[in-house]
Amino acid sequence: MNSYLSILKIVLHGRSAGKILLATVFSFTFSIAVILCTFGLMDGFDHLLKSGLRHSSGDIILTNRRGFFPVTAELKEKIDSVKPIAVTPVIQTEAFALHGDSSKGVLVRGIEEDSFSKTTGLKVKVPSGSVVIGEELAKQFKVKVGDEIALTFGRGNEAASSLPTIKLFQISSLVKHGIYQKDLRFVYLNRADLAELLGLGNKVNQVILSVKDVNKPLENLDDIEASRQKLRLEVSSDYLVRPFWNEYSFLIEAVKVEKFSISLILQLIVVVAVFNIIAFVIYIMEKKAQDFFFLRAVGMSLSSLTRFWFISVIIIWAVSCVGAYIASHIFNWGLQNLWFLQIPGEIYVLSSLNIRLDLMAYVTVYAVSLLWILIAAFGGYLRMRNKPIIQGLRQEFSS
Repeated sequence: MNSYLSILKIVLHGRSAGKILLATVFSFTFSIAVILCTFGLMDGFDHLLKSGLRHSSGDIILTNRRGFFPVTAELKEKIDSVKPIAVTPVIQTEAFALHGDSSKGVLVRGIEEDSFSKTTGLKVKVPSGSVVIGEELAKQFKVKVGDEIALTFGRGNEAASSLPTIKLFQISSLVKHGIYQKDLRFVYLNRADLAELLGLGNKVNQVILSVKDVNKPLENLDDIEASRQKLRLEVSSDYLVRPFWNEYSFLIEAVKVEKFSISLILQLIVVVAVFNIIAFVIYIMEKKAQDFFFLRAVGMSLSSLTRFWFISVIIIWAVSCVGAYIASHIFNWGLQNLWFLQIPGEIYVLSSLNIRLDLMAYVTVYAVSLLWILIAAFGGYLRMRNKPIIQGLRQEFSS
């Protein structure tokens, strides 16, 4: 340890060497941080998108080609064949929400509070006679809990020719799905109230199932897809059985492809940082050539110098990894709290972004960066090994 510190003092003697070392560490830290944040944004987008979709649609959505249908004992038996954790019937219809001079087309969902919360994981309390709206819709209408909005909608398929119904509802609470369009378009009513307004009786047009725990992160879609396929074979061809990600399947697949492509491109940033490390090694070798000559002349072995270089680059790598970890958390905090890092939800689907990194992401990024920096260290070792003592002697007497 003492010999390492002694060599380090020689290497860092003079302000230029220290500045170049700091610049080298900063560039490598920045490179790792960029890759970490990119991975984290991709994983965070994927996680938030799936979470938001599940919190509005459960795992599987059962609809009928003919519109509204009764949930018969036979249909319940077929649904039970996939052993769902929870099931909830839903009425969903289009309407216009009105407040003051503002209007917006919305999807009104008639739900049963308890079963809907169990099936989707979204806590929505809709007392009879009230309405729950999304946070983005509340922002556009500039309304708050306790205000009233009007809903205008038809009276169902059987009464399509009737005049539209307009009714005032008091806003009991606001809901956030995490997906911009759903926070802007979804409005919740008590199912019994909506069924009465539309004259539907016991009919619904959606049955939502959850086959996995919706309160836990979903890592794999295979189990849900298997249950969907099984239910599809159980019910008649009149029914459509869709997974919760159906409407955004193209986006989820695109994230997977882009994550791999971008990770390859970002390796160029790491390569540039590695060139900075190699430049630092060459600079030290040339600038401190006489010092290394004296060290070797008084008996320090090549293996000791080699050990010094490899330990040094490992320390540079470790410091850079810690710095990148801190930088990723700072950036994540900025995404949540700084206005200029907020994203437009109408473009990026989600109401907000965050960075989500698991252990495998850290291991992958850090391992690849370690590989690159070891390549740089090996280059310095070869340069040191191929430089004989006699060359240092010539430099000493020629200076």
